[in-house]
Amino acid sequence: MNNLNEFEKDILETVESGEWVSKSNLSERTKELQSHIKHQKKKAISVRISENDIYELKKKALENAVPYQNIIQMLIHQYATNKIKLNIG
Repeated sequence: MNNLNEFEKDILETVESGEWVSKSNLSERTKELQSHIKHQKKKAISVRISENDIYELKKKALENAVPYQNIIQMLIHQYATNKIKLNIG
């Protein structure tokens, strides 16, 4: 544990002292968060995407058992919230 920086040591100390408590009903909290996400206001848009890109998205969607529209939504959300970067230009 000597390789921890000061921030990490502080977090470890607060955890070990019992300041952090696990949420008791995890499945209930998960349902609550999923409900919140489902009820976020959404707006339909129209975007032109190459057939090849759609094909590749659908392939990835099948591999992950997720609708390809959800993958597009996730990509846009992650970009909008600075979780991923794009090379533009």
